Amino acid sequence: MKNLHPHHMADLRKSGLSNDSIEEAGIKSISPDRINKTIGSNVHGLISAYEIPYDAYYSRFKVFYEEGKGINKDGNSKPKYLARKDSGNRLYIPSKAKTILEDVSVPLYITEGEKKSLKACQEGLFCVALSGLWSWKNKGEDTLISDFDLITLKNREVFIIPDNDWQEPDRMGERKNLKEAVMELSSRLLDRGSKVFIVLLPREAK
Repeated sequence: MKNLHPHHMADLRKSGLSNDSIEEAGIKSISPDRINKTIGSNVHGLISAYEIPYDAYYSRFKVFYEEGKGINKDGNSKPKYLARKDSGNRLYIPSKAKTILEDVSVPLYITEGEKKSLKACQEGLFCVALSGLWSWKNKGEDTLISDFDLITLKNREVFIIPDNDWQEPDRMGERKNLKEAVMELSSRLLDRGSKVFIVLLPREAK
């Protein structure tokens, strides 16, 4: 595919995405000389990125760093995904999922990460994605982001599928607050009239 660097294609292939899914999603590599301008910030050590468009106005970017440059001074890994600063949170809705947004007879799945939702749609599940478990709202707010208004939620079965480590301590041994994020998202969806289920993935799953 001419719009993708082989390294980026390999990364998408690891997520099990087919050529058709990748092309339908409009994913493309960013020219190295345009990365900082496209993302809207200068990130030290960043050498490569591909774009995952949500629509004509918003995208997220999978980014790659020089060898040894993917760690911050505090020892934590730098973000693997970036969006333009102050652009807020969005709900990723693959084109296949857009076809059933008003049909409450079709269950809707919500997962973490664009590639997972694309893979789910590829396998016949109608799935949308959050960029993170707290990304159902914007900073300083306590309501669902407006993209949820595109979906008829009343009387629809909604399955939330967090990553399999959402109830585990982080690598520093500290407790996460992701359980709170999932419970609050569930509550907001229940308020909209959805029938909400939380899917627990086995620990060995990715």
